[in-house]
Amino acid sequence: MSQKRILITNDDGINAPGIELLINAAKKISNDITIIAPEREQSGRSQAMSLADIIRLREIDKKKFSISGTPTDCVMLAIKQLMKDNKPDLILSGVNRGQNLADDVNYSGTIGAAMEGAIHNIKSIAFSQVFNLHNKGLDAFQATIKNLDSTLDFVLDLDYPSNIVLNINFPDVFHDNLKHRFTRQGKRDVPAHTMEERLDPRGQKYYWIGFKRAEGGMHDGTDLDCIQKGFISITPIGPDRTEYSYLKSKI
Repeated sequence: MSQKRILITNDDGINAPGIELLINAAKKISNDITIIAPEREQSGRSQAMSLADIIRLREIDKKKFSISGTPTDCVMLAIKQLMKDNKPDLILSGVNRGQNLADDVNYSGTIGAAMEGAIHNIKSIAFSQVFNLHNKGLDAFQATIKNLDSTLDFVLDLDYPSNIVLNINFPDVFHDNLKHRFTRQGKRDVPAHTMEERLDPRGQKYYWIGFKRAEGGMHDGTDLDCIQKGFISITPIGPDRTEYSYLKSKI
């Protein structure tokens, strides 16, 4: 079996079902696996770091850890401490419960963790499972189970720069060997976020950020369109946020 050193993390937390699927897939390609994930859900943390708080590490099992910090903290702690003498060759993040498409890329802790790996020139892949689109109310991780192994084998054979992240989303379509498409990041016509005002039992206001299904943005070649058509979306994304079309007009 390959001795490729693999680091696995997520943003849903160490006990999330998606990370177990990723661990099982990774075990089929390597026996050198380190797992480090947040002790609780850290969705929406993007590439946040715990600068004002200490980070506590808890060893759960051999080479399996949880921390009190963010997904990015997980990768940094692994690279700078736990694996500093034998850094990972590959970072796998996910499998996220829910899509990371279009605007989601800016907020996703799943992608944030992978991006931290890419910044360190370590090949990094983010995996997410779309829920409630094609098969509403069903356990969409059945799609992951049917397609994760073959998708991972496929992307590991690709020749791509180590400073980018492959953002992979599975549609909630329960067939083996779903076809994939390479896509660009889409843009929803309407933002998916909501901000609800509620009252606690003492009559004090509080606010809760949520999501609603945002329509539109189904343009050819985008991740949104790909998932809508029932294909696996693979989007290469990088840390460079320069808007080159505008910059070119000013040079």
